[in-house]
Amino acid sequence: MALIFIRIPLTLLFGYALAKALVRCPELSGGDMVFLLGFTLLGAVIMSLVWAPVIGEKLSDPLTSALNQETSLPPQANRLVQWIGALQRRRWHRLALLLVFVEGIRHPTQPQPALLGLRSVRPGSFLERCLAREVYKYNNIQNCLCAYKILTERHGVSPPVHQHPEVNLAIMGLNRQPLAEPAKLQLKRPVPPSPPERNRRIKLFGE
Repeated sequence: MALIFIRIPLTLLFGYALAKALVRCPELSGGDMVFLLGFTLLGAVIMSLVWAPVIGEKLSDPLTSALNQETSLPPQANRLVQWIGALQRRRWHRLALLLVFVEGIRHPTQPQPALLGLRSVRPGSFLERCLAREVYKYNNIQNCLCAYKILTERHGVSPPVHQHPEVNLAIMGLNRQPLAEPAKLQLKRPVPPSPPERNRRIKLFGE
């Protein structure tokens, strides 16, 4: 984020310098033209180093976002999440939902509160539908498929098209009907060939 304050002013400064040089281009001598060429090449290299991470992230985001952005529960849960897990193992789901609500207030932009809440809600309840909608907003394919099944099978709700194409492809594969078994072609039994006629002119041993 801090690099934004470096990229934009540096790019504007480089563009302004090139514009001024182009305006004075007819007045430049041979040595000045060589200096301008070196300045342009050096500036182009610096601009590529500055902007390459941003462009690469934008190009690879549709392919990798579903795998590396807010995918599931964090590997190292905080103390409150550990308490929620302990309550759910003891089947104290109401108290667990209360702590899930607190965790949602603490981390409103993370998927873990909704994922934890789905473990304790009553199937088919209004709260389950709300939590499933929240889980469906994020990028993890497995979690989105689970939320999609809850919304469609238990609540009769068709979620909107997801913002990531990988999730949409997985949903299409989930809804794809199995192919019908192909019809079997009945073949006639082959007629056994008639035995070949013996050539009487051929004499075998012992005849």
